Amino acid sequence: MAGISMVIADILSVLLVQAEARNRAHLAGLLDALGWGAAIIVTFITVTALQGHNMTEKVLVVLVISAANYAGSLIGVKFGSRFVHDATTLNDRVARLEELSTLIHDHKE
Repeated sequence: MAGISMVIADILSVLLVQAEARNRAHLAGLLDALGWGAAIIVTFITVTALQGHNMTEKVLVVLVISAANYAGSLIGVKFGSRFVHDATTLNDRVARLEELSTLIHDHKE
């Protein structure tokens, strides 16, 4: 359960960073709220396992969570490249800057 929750938390955190970088505030807020839920499950399970006296269980939890971190980041980047996009494209921004430049130039003359 901790490994699955960690994968989910990492996917959501990667998507969160991508959404924030693209100024998608509502999406970032939603992802942050969902990611917190997954992260707290990981924390509860991990703390419980690490407080126990079973060294094998402790090592397994650390290994599973580490692998889940890696996998979650990979999956999150793949999802993000597919589903999280800029509100406007670079071409749209360049075109708008060119329009503004023309307006300013025409206004000066």
